[in-house]
Amino acid sequence: MNARVCCSLIAVLLCLSVCLSTTDAKKHVRGKRNARLSPAKPGVCPDDKDMIGACVEKCFGDRECPDDQKCCSNGCGHQCMPPYTEKPGVCPKMNLKDCAQLCSQDGQCPGDQKCCSNKCGHRCVPPYKEKPGVCPKMNLKDCAQLCSQDGQCPGDQKCCSNKCGHRCVPPYKEKPGVCPKTNLKDCAQSCSLDDDCLNDQKCCSSGCGRQCMSPYKEKPGVCPVSFAGVKGLCAEELCVSDFDCPGNEKCCSSFCGGRMCTPAS
Repeated sequence: MNARVCCSLIAVLLCLSVCLSTTDAKKHVRGKRNARLSPAKPGVCPDDKDMIGACVEKCFGDRECPDDQKCCSNGCGHQCMPPYTEKPGVCPKMNLKDCAQLCSQDGQCPGDQKCCSNKCGHRCVPPYKEKPGVCPKMNLKDCAQLCSQDGQCPGDQKCCSNKCGHRCVPPYKEKPGVCPKTNLKDCAQSCSLDDDCLNDQKCCSSGCGRQCMSPYKEKPGVCPVSFAGVKGLCAEELCVSDFDCPGNEKCCSSFCGGRMCTPAS
Protein backbone atom coordinates (compact mmCIF):
# COMPACT_ATOMS: atom_id res chain seq x y z
CA MET A 1 0.00 0.00 0.00
CA ASN A 2 1.56 3.24 -1.14
CA ALA A 3 1.64 6.50 0.77
CA ARG A 4 -1.23 8.03 -1.23
CA VAL A 5 -3.61 5.19 -0.30
CA CYS A 6 -2.60 5.40 3.38
CA CYS A 7 -3.27 9.13 3.45
CA SER A 8 -6.67 8.60 1.85
CA LEU A 9 -7.64 5.98 4.47
CA ILE A 10 -6.52 8.25 7.32
CA ALA A 11 -8.56 11.12 5.88
CA VAL A 12 -11.65 8.89 5.63
CA LEU A 13 -11.24 7.69 9.24
CA LEU A 14 -10.84 11.28 10.46
CA CYS A 15 -14.00 12.30 8.63
CA LEU A 16 -15.92 9.38 10.15
CA SER A 17 -14.66 10.29 13.63
CA VAL A 18 -15.71 13.93 13.21
CA CYS A 19 -19.12 12.90 11.87
CA LEU A 20 -19.71 10.49 14.77
CA SER A 21 -18.62 13.10 17.32
CA THR A 22 -20.90 15.68 15.73
CA THR A 23 -23.79 13.21 15.72
CA ASP A 24 -23.21 12.33 19.40
CA ALA A 25 -23.03 16.00 20.32
CA LYS A 26 -26.26 16.71 18.44
CA LYS A 27 -27.95 13.78 20.18
CA HIS A 28 -26.70 15.07 23.56
CA VAL A 29 -27.99 18.59 22.87
CA ARG A 30 -31.28 17.19 21.55
CA GLY A 31 -31.56 14.97 24.65
CA LYS A 32 -30.94 17.95 26.95
CA ARG A 33 -33.53 20.01 25.07
CA ASN A 34 -36.11 17.21 25.17
CA ALA A 35 -35.47 16.57 28.86
CA ARG A 36 -35.91 20.24 29.69
CA LEU A 37 -39.05 20.50 27.56
CA SER A 38 -40.63 17.36 29.02
CA PRO A 39 -43.47 17.91 31.54
CA ALA A 40 -42.23 18.54 35.08
CA LYS A 41 -43.18 16.07 37.80
CA PRO A 42 -45.43 17.34 40.59
CA GLY A 43 -43.75 18.87 43.60
CA VAL A 44 -41.21 21.59 44.29
CA CYS A 45 -37.43 21.32 44.39
CA PRO A 46 -35.86 21.94 47.81
CA ASP A 47 -34.25 25.34 48.33
CA ASP A 48 -30.64 25.25 47.12
CA LYS A 49 -29.43 28.38 48.92
CA ASP A 50 -27.90 26.33 51.74
CA MET A 51 -26.63 23.45 49.56
CA ILE A 52 -23.05 22.85 48.57
CA GLY A 53 -23.22 20.26 45.81
CA ALA A 54 -20.97 19.01 43.04
CA CYS A 55 -20.75 21.25 39.96
CA VAL A 56 -21.85 18.42 37.68
CA GLU A 57 -24.95 18.24 35.50
CA LYS A 58 -26.23 14.77 36.45
CA CYS A 59 -29.65 15.42 34.92
CA PHE A 60 -31.36 17.90 32.60
CA GLY A 61 -35.02 17.24 33.32
CA ASP A 62 -37.38 15.45 35.68
CA ARG A 63 -37.95 12.56 33.28
CA GLU A 64 -34.33 11.48 33.76
CA CYS A 65 -34.96 10.93 37.49
CA PRO A 66 -36.43 7.76 39.07
CA ASP A 67 -39.84 7.55 40.77
CA ASP A 68 -41.06 10.94 42.04
CA GLN A 69 -37.61 12.52 42.14
CA LYS A 70 -37.02 15.81 40.32
CA CYS A 71 -34.01 17.29 38.58
CA CYS A 72 -33.02 20.05 41.01
CA SER A 73 -30.20 22.50 41.56
CA ASN A 74 -27.72 21.50 44.26
CA GLY A 75 -26.21 24.97 44.47
CA CYS A 76 -23.81 24.49 41.59
CA GLY A 77 -24.97 21.67 39.30
CA HIS A 78 -28.12 19.58 38.95
CA GLN A 79 -29.02 16.16 40.33
CA CYS A 80 -32.08 14.03 41.05
CA MET A 81 -33.66 14.74 44.46
CA PRO A 82 -36.91 13.91 46.27
CA PRO A 83 -39.33 16.86 46.04
CA TYR A 84 -39.65 19.18 49.02
CA THR A 85 -42.41 18.07 51.38
CA GLU A 86 -43.22 20.38 54.26
CA LYS A 87 -44.36 18.66 57.45
CA PRO A 88 -47.22 20.17 59.45
CA GLY A 89 -46.40 22.49 62.32
CA VAL A 90 -44.44 25.69 62.86
CA CYS A 91 -40.72 26.05 63.53
CA PRO A 92 -39.91 27.30 67.05
CA LYS A 93 -37.93 30.50 67.53
CA MET A 94 -34.26 29.73 68.12
CA ASN A 95 -31.23 31.91 68.82
CA LEU A 96 -28.54 29.24 69.09
CA LYS A 97 -26.24 30.92 66.55
CA ASP A 98 -25.05 27.45 65.49
CA CYS A 99 -24.08 27.83 61.84
CA ALA A 100 -24.03 24.11 61.03
CA GLN A 101 -26.18 23.20 58.01
CA LEU A 102 -27.53 19.87 59.26
CA CYS A 103 -30.56 19.78 56.95
CA SER A 104 -32.14 21.64 54.05
CA GLN A 105 -35.73 20.33 54.08
CA ASP A 106 -38.24 18.67 56.42
CA GLY A 107 -37.96 15.36 54.58
CA GLN A 108 -34.44 14.91 55.95
CA CYS A 109 -35.68 15.03 59.56
CA PRO A 110 -36.94 12.03 61.60
CA GLY A 111 -40.56 11.66 62.74
CA ASP A 112 -42.48 14.93 62.96
CA GLN A 113 -39.33 17.05 63.27
CA LYS A 114 -38.87 19.99 60.91
CA CYS A 115 -35.79 21.56 59.34
CA CYS A 116 -35.68 24.95 61.04
CA SER A 117 -33.43 28.00 60.96
CA ASN A 118 -31.59 28.99 64.13
CA LYS A 119 -30.62 32.40 62.71
CA CYS A 120 -27.37 31.06 61.28
CA GLY A 121 -27.72 27.41 60.23
CA HIS A 122 -30.44 24.77 59.97
CA ARG A 123 -31.16 21.74 62.16
CA CYS A 124 -33.95 19.22 62.77
CA VAL A 125 -36.12 20.16 65.76
CA PRO A 126 -39.60 19.23 67.04
CA PRO A 127 -42.29 21.66 65.80
CA TYR A 128 -43.66 24.32 68.11
CA LYS A 129 -46.72 23.14 70.00
CA GLU A 130 -48.67 25.66 72.04
CA LYS A 131 -50.07 24.40 75.33
CA PRO A 132 -53.68 25.23 76.19
CA GLY A 133 -54.37 28.27 78.30
CA VAL A 134 -53.57 31.97 78.23
CA CYS A 135 -50.45 33.72 79.50
CA PRO A 136 -51.04 35.87 82.59
CA LYS A 137 -50.16 39.54 82.54
CA MET A 138 -46.72 40.24 84.00
CA ASN A 139 -44.75 43.41 84.61
CA LEU A 140 -41.56 41.97 86.08
CA LYS A 141 -39.29 43.77 83.61
CA ASP A 142 -36.92 40.80 83.82
CA CYS A 143 -35.17 40.67 80.46
CA ALA A 144 -33.84 37.12 80.81
CA GLN A 145 -34.77 34.87 77.87
CA LEU A 146 -35.41 31.67 79.82
CA CYS A 147 -37.55 30.02 77.14
CA SER A 148 -38.73 30.50 73.56
CA GLN A 149 -41.67 28.08 73.31
CA ASP A 150 -44.16 26.25 75.53
CA GLY A 151 -42.45 22.92 74.89
CA GLN A 152 -39.46 24.05 76.97
CA CYS A 153 -41.63 24.53 80.07
CA PRO A 154 -42.52 21.80 82.61
CA GLY A 155 -46.05 20.47 83.09
CA ASP A 156 -48.79 22.85 81.98
CA GLN A 157 -46.58 25.94 82.23
CA LYS A 158 -46.35 28.25 79.23
CA CYS A 159 -43.52 30.39 77.86
CA CYS A 160 -44.84 33.91 78.46
CA SER A 161 -43.59 37.44 77.88
CA ASN A 162 -43.02 39.67 80.89
CA LYS A 163 -42.70 42.81 78.73
CA CYS A 164 -38.94 42.38 78.38
CA GLY A 165 -37.95 38.70 78.41
CA HIS A 166 -39.65 35.29 78.46
CA ARG A 167 -40.05 32.78 81.30
CA CYS A 168 -42.09 29.66 82.12
CA VAL A 169 -45.16 30.44 84.24
CA PRO A 170 -48.46 28.70 85.07
CA PRO A 171 -51.25 29.67 82.65
CA TYR A 172 -53.86 32.23 83.60
CA LYS A 173 -56.75 30.74 85.57
CA GLU A 174 -60.12 32.44 85.76
CA LYS A 175 -61.32 33.38 89.24
CA PRO A 176 -64.28 31.39 90.57
CA GLY A 177 -67.74 32.83 90.26
CA VAL A 178 -70.06 34.05 87.53
CA CYS A 179 -70.16 37.54 86.06
CA PRO A 180 -73.41 39.34 86.80
CA LYS A 181 -75.67 40.23 83.90
CA THR A 182 -75.61 43.94 83.27
CA ASN A 183 -76.84 46.41 80.71
CA LEU A 184 -74.78 49.41 81.76
CA LYS A 185 -73.65 50.06 78.18
CA ASP A 186 -70.37 51.38 79.60
CA CYS A 187 -67.87 51.08 76.75
CA ALA A 188 -64.74 51.63 78.85
CA GLN A 189 -62.17 48.80 78.64
CA SER A 190 -61.05 48.81 82.28
CA CYS A 191 -59.74 45.22 82.27
CA SER A 192 -59.09 42.26 80.00
CA LEU A 193 -58.52 39.38 82.45
CA ASP A 194 -59.64 38.55 85.99
CA ASP A 195 -56.04 39.12 87.08
CA ASP A 196 -56.54 42.83 86.37
CA CYS A 197 -59.16 43.00 89.16
CA LEU A 198 -58.74 43.25 92.94
CA ASN A 199 -59.57 40.47 95.39
CA ASP A 200 -62.38 38.21 94.11
CA GLN A 201 -63.62 40.63 91.45
CA LYS A 202 -63.86 39.39 87.88
CA CYS A 203 -63.37 41.13 84.55
CA CYS A 204 -66.92 41.17 83.18
CA SER A 205 -68.76 42.56 80.19
CA SER A 206 -70.56 45.81 80.91
CA GLY A 207 -72.74 45.50 77.85
CA CYS A 208 -70.29 47.41 75.67
CA GLY A 209 -66.86 47.35 77.34
CA ARG A 210 -65.31 45.41 80.22
CA GLN A 211 -64.87 46.34 83.88
CA CYS A 212 -64.13 44.71 87.23
CA MET A 213 -67.24 43.52 89.06
CA SER A 214 -68.00 41.39 92.09
CA PRO A 215 -69.11 37.92 91.00
CA TYR A 216 -72.79 37.10 91.05
CA LYS A 217 -73.91 35.48 94.31
CA GLU A 218 -77.42 34.21 94.87
CA LYS A 219 -79.36 35.16 97.99
CA PRO A 220 -80.61 32.24 100.05
CA GLY A 221 -84.05 30.91 99.26
CA VAL A 222 -85.85 29.59 96.21
CA CYS A 223 -87.87 31.41 93.59
CA PRO A 224 -91.54 30.40 93.63
CA VAL A 225 -92.58 27.96 90.93
CA SER A 226 -95.08 30.46 89.60
CA PHE A 227 -96.33 33.85 90.60
CA ALA A 228 -98.59 36.47 89.09
CA GLY A 229 -96.62 39.20 87.41
CA VAL A 230 -97.36 42.85 87.81
CA LYS A 231 -99.77 43.79 85.06
CA GLY A 232 -98.05 45.63 82.22
CA LEU A 233 -94.53 44.78 83.45
CA CYS A 234 -94.74 41.01 83.20
CA ALA A 235 -92.44 40.66 80.20
CA GLU A 236 -89.93 43.33 81.24
CA GLU A 237 -86.50 42.76 82.78
CA LEU A 238 -86.96 44.56 86.09
CA CYS A 239 -83.86 42.97 87.60
CA VAL A 240 -80.75 41.13 86.49
CA SER A 241 -79.50 39.47 89.68
CA ASP A 242 -80.64 38.99 93.29
CA PHE A 243 -78.61 42.03 94.31
CA ASP A 244 -80.90 44.26 92.25
CA CYS A 245 -83.66 43.36 94.72
CA PRO A 246 -84.29 44.81 98.20
CA GLY A 247 -84.03 42.80 101.42
CA ASN A 248 -84.35 39.06 100.96
CA GLU A 249 -86.19 39.30 97.66
CA LYS A 250 -84.77 37.37 94.71
CA CYS A 251 -84.70 38.14 90.99
CA CYS A 252 -87.04 35.51 89.55
CA SER A 253 -88.52 34.74 86.16
CA SER A 254 -92.13 35.78 85.72
CA PHE A 255 -94.73 33.54 84.12
CA CYS A 256 -94.61 35.49 80.85
CA GLY A 257 -90.86 35.74 80.23
CA GLY A 258 -89.68 38.76 82.20
CA ARG A 259 -87.71 38.97 85.45
CA MET A 260 -88.78 40.74 88.61
CA CYS A 261 -88.06 40.88 92.34
CA THR A 262 -90.21 38.63 94.48
CA PRO A 263 -90.01 37.28 98.05
CA ALA A 264 -88.24 33.92 98.26
CA SER A 265 -90.25 30.90 99.31
